[in-house]
Amino acid sequence: MNPDLEVDIDALRRAAADIAATADRVGAAAGEQPLPPAIPRWATTEAALLAAEAARQQLALIGSDLHETARRVRAASADYELADARAVTRLRLIR
Repeated sequence: MNPDLEVDIDALRRAAADIAATADRVGAAAGEQPLPPAIPRWATTEAALLAAEAARQQLALIGSDLHETARRVRAASADYELADARAVTRLRLIR
């Protein structure tokens, strides 16, 4: 038999776990920002703080998107597993 689609469910689950771990690291990086020195206050300090905040927000969004991707990969693997189980049941019924 030559299937139209073959899915390695365990590999999907491992990929989802890896994506979630990456999301955690990215989210942690978003929370790690050094405090600027109080003195001397340079003319570029405000601009640097704004740029750092923008970068932090982007990292937080990327981390959130990665978590959503991991969730979707997990859901897809569960759906494939359920489809396989239904196919097995159908095949058993026709024997």
